[in-house]
Amino acid sequence: MDVRHVVAAVLFLVKGIIGLFGDARDFGSLEERVHQLVQEASRMVFVWVLEELDEKLCRERDKAALELIHLNGRTMDSSFGEFTVKRRLYRDRRTEGYRFLLDEALGWGPRQRLTPRLEAMALELGTEMPFRRAAKVLDFLAPGVSAMTVWNEVQKAGEKAAREAKERREAVFVKGRVPRGSRQANKLGLEGDGLMVRAQRSKKRHSEVKLVVAYEGKTAGRRRSLENKRTVAGLVGGREIWEEAAADFGAVWDLSQVDTVRVGGDGAPWIREGAEMFNGEYHLDPFHLRKHLTEALASDGVAYTAVSEAMGRLDRAETMDHLNLAAKRARGAARRRILDLKGYLTANWDGLRKLPEEDRLGAIEGQVRHTISRRMKRIGARWTEQGADHMAKLLAAKSNGELLRYLEPRPAAVATDSLTEGELKLATARPEDVEAWLQAKVPALTGPFAGTPWIKHVLREIASTQRVA
Repeated sequence: MDVRHVVAAVLFLVKGIIGLFGDARDFGSLEERVHQLVQEASRMVFVWVLEELDEKLCRERDKAALELIHLNGRTMDSSFGEFTVKRRLYRDRRTEGYRFLLDEALGWGPRQRLTPRLEAMALELGTEMPFRRAAKVLDFLAPGVSAMTVWNEVQKAGEKAAREAKERREAVFVKGRVPRGSRQANKLGLEGDGLMVRAQRSKKRHSEVKLVVAYEGKTAGRRRSLENKRTVAGLVGGREIWEEAAADFGAVWDLSQVDTVRVGGDGAPWIREGAEMFNGEYHLDPFHLRKHLTEALASDGVAYTAVSEAMGRLDRAETMDHLNLAAKRARGAARRRILDLKGYLTANWDGLRKLPEEDRLGAIEGQVRHTISRRMKRIGARWTEQGADHMAKLLAAKSNGELLRYLEPRPAAVATDSLTEGELKLATARPEDVEAWLQAKVPALTGPFAGTPWIKHVLREIASTQRVA
């Protein structure tokens, strides 16, 4: 990079900051203008670095194979705004095709508009908030990024996550490949639950997103967290979600060495399938059990206490007797709720088990709320089946700390640290050349501020610098 480029960026900032003292109306506008100046200077430096890299690729190319045609501009959006870089187009004599070596080195696809860092920001925000709001937040950094652009980035990543989950599941359950997880654990807790989201472009009003969580235990203390948690989610059938979970968990844990597997849920049939698949004990989720008890017996305190105590002793006959008595006393809707509770307990009695405090399940409701619900159940949110599956898989990946793994893969770029000081031409310009160039390119040295102490003593000192430290 020519020393004049560095000097120009510095002087651009200085000139802009000087101008702010007369233009800024208040602290907010001052902050905004400084931010814009820094962004503009960053774009200048970034473009210069890219063009220098393009020049290096030009020098090192196989000249017999690659014929230089002309310079061609490309505009992209970055975390510091839109920029345009001029890079060289070549004709490949071997294939008669055309190539941009800079695009290939940086992994720029033909229709890629966002830089990798801005893609990552769009994906993070798009999985945190509605796409319009994400675009509004990004607009503070990169003006012009639309809600559709954020949506596209999320869909591309979600499609990759869905494809990977399908391939991993088929590798195990279709091709018979045994996953090679290496983590050792004596016991695992598995919990599953579904979340109903509003459907879009579907005959159904709602679709069910399923979530499965695996963990080794719970940390001690008042606010207990799950140890070594792993999450799988998607808008798929019950059998399919458990197969995805088995393939995923099997790639993490050595399941052949797990002695005890406890599967918890709200009694839905698809959750019982997980207990069968993992050869585990089925446990009725305490949250949903309390919810059913409260809804059915909230108006009958005597029955509530009697039923709770009988269930605590795992006495099925006594529990049913108390429910029958309560049903006789009730009328109408209250009686129907009690009978529904009786049917629920009858179907799930095998899931009532006494466990030590440290082994108790019941974490799934919070996991659904924090992982899926806060993004997908927002007011007005509607989802196509594909969109819901993509978002659910990305939210599970985010919970696993793997979200950015689903960004569009890029080929290995030419290392910019291979541009040595000699190649960057930091010492090619003479002081008089730099000053003459600055006189033409930087008005601050010759304009109305030229007589100020800052310009006279500081900027001219910078302009007479021969090298950059």
